[in-house]
Amino acid sequence: MADNPTLAQWQLAQELRQLRGERKFGDVVKAMRTAPSSLSRWETPGDGGAVPGPAAIERLLSLYGASEELDRLLALRKQAREPDRWQPYELERSYRSYANIEAQATSVEMYQSQLIPGLAQTEAYARAVIEATMRPDSDLDREVQVRLTRQEVLTKTAPPEVWMIVAEAALRQRIGGGGLMAEQLDHLVELAALPNVTLQVLPYSAGAHAALTLASFSILRVDHHGLVTVYLQGPSSHMFMSSAENVEHYAGTFNRLRASALDDGKPTLKLLRGIADEHRQHKD
Repeated sequence: MADNPTLAQWQLAQELRQLRGERKFGDVVKAMRTAPSSLSRWETPGDGGAVPGPAAIERLLSLYGASEELDRLLALRKQAREPDRWQPYELERSYRSYANIEAQATSVEMYQSQLIPGLAQTEAYARAVIEATMRPDSDLDREVQVRLTRQEVLTKTAPPEVWMIVAEAALRQRIGGGGLMAEQLDHLVELAALPNVTLQVLPYSAGAHAALTLASFSILRVDHHGLVTVYLQGPSSHMFMSSAENVEHYAGTFNRLRASALDDGKPTLKLLRGIADEHRQHKD
């Protein structure tokens, strides 16, 4: 059984697609007397998906000769429609899905070219970033609290393995003043000491690298659900990419970034401390 509504919807969609097997999509649409878009959304995990009603699930399973799965899939459907911990925060749908998957992830690999990753931000840094970029109708305190709550995943029981690659430019961008940035980089040094966190810096000296045209991406894995997805975050849009081709592409990109970045440990920590000292000399 899934652990939260997002994972329940992903699991339900994947299982419905697997149960269809080799049956032609059009034949199932015709037999169900439903719109092609409905069946497509029922089989799509994530933001483009939809949760079918109980009657639709029962008819699909009867068509597939899998009625013995009805109680289990109806339980998944019920869980997929339950409220989650993020409901009071009124998050945009894809961000809410990301937070739910992140909370149950086995591993998270992330690259950031312009900002410190959200999981590693201090409250002051997060507040400065959100205040500078949020929409006029956003609630600053609420958005900061969401970010801080997400960070609990790093120190929970059985935390995910988290691998962060941060471009040097993100470390030097003086957000909120020199003192704030020095504290932020000191915090990165502390996080790097956690047994489940690996931190690398991609230095300017790396030159041309595999993610030159990318601002940021994350690869999330939830092993006990067989879920692997890539999350892309842009200035005005967010999206999941879960096809085998896309996952393979971004996993390969991340592996090449690992090779281009400074080794975790002394080289990365030395650069972090050096840049932090530079920021301290420019306190505002």
